[in-house]
Amino acid sequence: MKEPKIVKCIVTGLALTGFALNPSLRAQTTEVFFAGANASQTVLYTAASNILGGITATISATNSTVRDYSGTIAGLGNVTIHFSLLGGIQGLQDLANQNTETTAGGSNLTPTVAVSSASPGAVGLSAAPFSILGPTLVVPYAFIKGSGLSSVSNLTQRQAAYLEGAAGTNSAGALPISFFGGTNTEPIYLVARNTASAVRTEIDANIAFTGTISTWTTNSLGVPVPDPSGGQSSGSNVRALLKAIPTAIGTVAASDISTDTTLSYEGVPYSITNVENGSYPLWGYENYYLISSGGNGAPSPAQYQVITNLFSAVTNADFQTTSPVFVGNFAPLSGLQVTRSTDGGPITLINN
Repeated sequence: MKEPKIVKCIVTGLALTGFALNPSLRAQTTEVFFAGANASQTVLYTAASNILGGITATISATNSTVRDYSGTIAGLGNVTIHFSLLGGIQGLQDLANQNTETTAGGSNLTPTVAVSSASPGAVGLSAAPFSILGPTLVVPYAFIKGSGLSSVSNLTQRQAAYLEGAAGTNSAGALPISFFGGTNTEPIYLVARNTASAVRTEIDANIAFTGTISTWTTNSLGVPVPDPSGGQSSGSNVRALLKAIPTAIGTVAASDISTDTTLSYEGVPYSITNVENGSYPLWGYENYYLISSGGNGAPSPAQYQVITNLFSAVTNADFQTTSPVFVGNFAPLSGLQVTRSTDGGPITLINN
């Protein structure tokens, strides 16, 4: 994927004029459905709250990443922004295939926007149907460890790839903690995100892993077993399993590190500064993917205005450098000194 470029959006005067002069249009509700990445969920919810007046929120009783925010936007009137943040890859797939997802209010709607830090090509989707609005921010990823791995502090690329393919017990026997620098011969386990998650795709791309993943969970007795779901649906689930399996390493977006301990990668500790200067390579650009104009599922002018309003709120330089939901969790675009043109690809300095 070529490096994403920020798309400037223009809503035609004719469309806005007609909207302003027609009271029946003003009374309608513009609905926009964001599906995809849950790593940046707090950023998206905060941005929605910032652009909507008189806001009310509905949160799904079964999944807190499924939410509806309703309010008003000047010139548009009533607006509802739906979020179903079940994973960046699922968002891309559902938008491309025009599959429906369920909103917090119970409606089954096709996504208008897919939020993802993985590109369509990284998961075998054609880029042809999409236009890109982005980048919005930089999502760092990290390996975090359980409390039983005090002697493990770093992963090389080869160790990370071996961990993903051979963690736990396999046909070759147990992969021991000692392989990763410790002295303990207990098996080491991996707790990864599932295939709906861009975290999974982007970490795999960054460490050049292409095999069959060996990811683990626990059974009813609390014993580690191969994960029948192929990974976890959220970073909080990963953290919970690391407490249940102390000799496990988990994969998360930086916003899901919480109080867990991160591992260095190739000798470089995770920090926003090290992402910005290019020394810590586990990161990806988040973008908003839309169906291109004229395609089935392309946003209407009113929907496009809502999308660009939210995009502007997220990419605002002051927001990215001062907001508590952003600082420390994501790398601001204004601080990035490097660039890359493909998922997990080479990192080069930005020519100033």
